[in-house]
Amino acid sequence: MKKVLSISLFVILLTSLEAFSQSRHYDSRSLGMGGGGTAYIDGYHANFINPANLMINSTNKRPKRSLGIIGGIGIRTGGTLVNLDVYDKYFTKGLTLENSVENGQLAENMLTELFGGTNSNLTRESSTTVSLVPFGFSSRGKKSAFSLASRVRVTEDFNINRGFAEVGIYGIDPAQLDDVTPIDFSFETVAFSEISIGYSRELLSLPNFLFAKNTKLYVGIAPKYLIGVQRTSLDFNSDLEIQRAAGSQYASNIIHTFDYRLNTMGALAQDLRKFEAAYDQDNTVALGDYVDDPGAYATVNATGFGLDLGATLEMDISGIPIIDGILGKKKTLRVSMALTDLGALNFDDTPTAIGASGKFNFSGAGNDDDPGDFYNDLADSLQNEVYGNFDASDIDGFKYKLPAMYNLGASLVLGKLTTSVDYGFGFNNSGTNSKRSTLNLGMEYRFLGMIPIRFGTRIGGYSSAVYSAGAGIDLNFFELSAGLSVVGNDTKNGGSVAAALSGLVFRF
Repeated sequence: MKKVLSISLFVILLTSLEAFSQSRHYDSRSLGMGGGGTAYIDGYHANFINPANLMINSTNKRPKRSLGIIGGIGIRTGGTLVNLDVYDKYFTKGLTLENSVENGQLAENMLTELFGGTNSNLTRESSTTVSLVPFGFSSRGKKSAFSLASRVRVTEDFNINRGFAEVGIYGIDPAQLDDVTPIDFSFETVAFSEISIGYSRELLSLPNFLFAKNTKLYVGIAPKYLIGVQRTSLDFNSDLEIQRAAGSQYASNIIHTFDYRLNTMGALAQDLRKFEAAYDQDNTVALGDYVDDPGAYATVNATGFGLDLGATLEMDISGIPIIDGILGKKKTLRVSMALTDLGALNFDDTPTAIGASGKFNFSGAGNDDDPGDFYNDLADSLQNEVYGNFDASDIDGFKYKLPAMYNLGASLVLGKLTTSVDYGFGFNNSGTNSKRSTLNLGMEYRFLGMIPIRFGTRIGGYSSAVYSAGAGIDLNFFELSAGLSVVGNDTKNGGSVAAALSGLVFRF
């Protein structure tokens, strides 16, 4: 039965390349403080959240230059399918998901809670994002600053209906799937990298402004060159019915109506076309002989340009008597605004549609002595007659809009204590980007001046409320820190889990 399920999911395996993605950029510091950062992320990370911050010294003790080697790694998964409350209840208690009276029909209860009902057409979705900054460098001068940074990203979205999950839980069980069950899922991945050049300068300086002194306005811009690696999408729709002979607990006949379409390009599309041609000559050829090296598909399939830009107003408010003593005498308030990920990629390298539709009726190969033989023959037939027998055709290229966002933020630095608030919303719903607005609150206290302890929360966006924390060591000339965030209650808008590591960051 596992073999049958693996055959059903073969297209997903084809498109599961090493992938990285992100909407609002974060590093280990900003994730630990709730995922904001518009008014305090500095150094080369500022390229991706607010280039104006290349001019700021966020802790007032940073050296002028920053160098990152694998200088930032982060992963985030969220959506209604990521329901941690349900998974914790059913998968961490030593329970057995069997549909039996003594177990209280645990599998049925779990599926009903996860999907919010018993209808097999109910759907849940998830999006996984990972971000990698292989290299970053920034240099801050007296009046201007510049930086160079690279980033690798992919967006992966996955959507399934309850019927698909039922097959995953029950397998090919005629006791559970004797009625016609819709089994649908969709998948999309976009993989690309970028090279960003940031520039910031002091635009305005006022010795005295309202309640502040030494007020400065910084503006920044970071154009970036985009290199598209892959964009693949799959839409799979089917109905499954399993019949059994009278008095038998095993399947005797399987009826599978299917309709799927895979859109892809580049080397993967070319290999699938080669397989199609070979299959037309010999239907026993194996798909794995043509698409067995996912690493070979990491080639350039698109190019484009993007832009990040922002402004930061920095004010010294030390003259206002706010919490003196151990928090330090200098107090800095920053208010920032940024537009990020403006731009698009055009994927036009041999764009191809792979598709098939039909009705598959299987009652065995005629020599099935036991249920194991029946299911092995079923897997072979599915591979050869259903998923392997497809048609390829040319289609138009794909235009992928970056997950653009508007961000507004403020940070208050009181010596060793930094507090922040951010507000933002996306211009599209790409990946973990969401048009639903978000509010981020964060706090960092630098214990002994070199051990940052961070806490934060995010409300809104693509999931339920998120709580985060982080810690590490930050000697100003060297940093190694991590951050983690999870949802508090993911029943309403879905769950979210995120983690980030600073990598090796040197400052001099």
